[in-house]
Amino acid sequence: MGELRQFDEGLPGELRALAEALRRLFAGLRISERRYAARRSYDSSTISRYLSGRRLPPWEFILNLLHDVAEERGTVPTAETTEMLRSLHIAALEAGKSPTHKVQLLEQQLALADQQARRVASRERWLEDTLRDKEHRIRDLQMQFRELQASISLDPGPSARGMDRDAERARLCAEIRQLKEELEQARALHRQAEERCDQLERQLAEAEGGPREDGPGELTAVGPEAVDESTIRTVIHGDVFYNINSQWAIDEHFVESMTVKLLSDGRIRGNGLLVDRTTVVTTWSALGALPDGVPVLVIASGEAVNAEVAEWLPSDPEDRGGREVFPNLAVLRLASPIASSVPTVNFDGQPPPGSQLLVSGYVRSGPGAGERYSCLLEVKGRTGSWIRVEGELVNGLGGAPAFHVGTGALVGLVGVRSRDGSKGLLVPAEALRDLTTLSWPD
Repeated sequence: MGELRQFDEGLPGELRALAEALRRLFAGLRISERRYAARRSYDSSTISRYLSGRRLPPWEFILNLLHDVAEERGTVPTAETTEMLRSLHIAALEAGKSPTHKVQLLEQQLALADQQARRVASRERWLEDTLRDKEHRIRDLQMQFRELQASISLDPGPSARGMDRDAERARLCAEIRQLKEELEQARALHRQAEERCDQLERQLAEAEGGPREDGPGELTAVGPEAVDESTIRTVIHGDVFYNINSQWAIDEHFVESMTVKLLSDGRIRGNGLLVDRTTVVTTWSALGALPDGVPVLVIASGEAVNAEVAEWLPSDPEDRGGREVFPNLAVLRLASPIASSVPTVNFDGQPPPGSQLLVSGYVRSGPGAGERYSCLLEVKGRTGSWIRVEGELVNGLGGAPAFHVGTGALVGLVGVRSRDGSKGLLVPAEALRDLTTLSWPD
């Protein structure tokens, strides 16, 4: 077996982690890359690039390699190993911006969604069959009960058999009620799973219609429109629940990666939106009455970087004091770029009432001061140019970006909060285009 190619310097962590796992797996074959290429009708240079992290392999290659190694060892692939490799592969796909990577990611999501739909459909069929059996048994008992009543009218003595049938009938009625409830839930889940598949099919068709790249492409994070369903989670009142049947197009990890913590004089000021590796946008309410020139410490992806205010809106300091001055924004420039890549975002300036938004920021005071807090907000309407929302807006979420859970687009930044924390106003995302120090795509 030949020596494997060394990893390139600066190889993204997600791709390196996958390549290392594939190398450990490939070592179990105890053959050369060239020989395995001949066995599987691959080009040997392609396999070399897969194992060195220079190119992201398709899932089929990983699955074939996993089964080939298991066959060599006389075993079968375990679910744990398969899921570990799938997670690494999806993480690498999410870190890539190539259209090919996006297509592969959507294909993986569709496969998982289809698997979930088939599993729920199977459960639905089982419940329907079980319910029919129980209902047939009920009818049989009713017929036997009528026959027993006729016999009792001829012989009015006590009947233990009648009492046993009554007890069984009551038990079956209770089971039928429970089965009907479970069947309704299964049907609802099946509808959601099918809708999720339809949504992913449309996204895949759109992605396949764009330009495709056969090479590895430059690796950087993609936006929220492509998220692995197995990581989608519902966030309610700061608690996180897995919800694999959700139709959400936003993932909490993405929201966290775009949200930074702002500190000054050693205390938390608020949150901000990470625009690129050197730029943060926040609201005046997040920074408070911060004098010009005072440095701000930005915590992004675990890194602490000093920053200064590069632009205020409104530009006149006297106009910033009003609590509801619009648009009330600030641009921060970092003293040095952060190491991690920054995903791109789309704007959604007109979310309809009832839209749900996901916010994940840092609490400023109270028992959870300094800790991350997630919540859902509901769009209630407009107050002037502000977006009116309602939800658990704890103290400290000022400046945190709010993303639409259905589209993944940026809706706005938390600006003004009511005293009880249940209501607030967002600076709409479209207002960020008024910042002269930033350039946004049309």
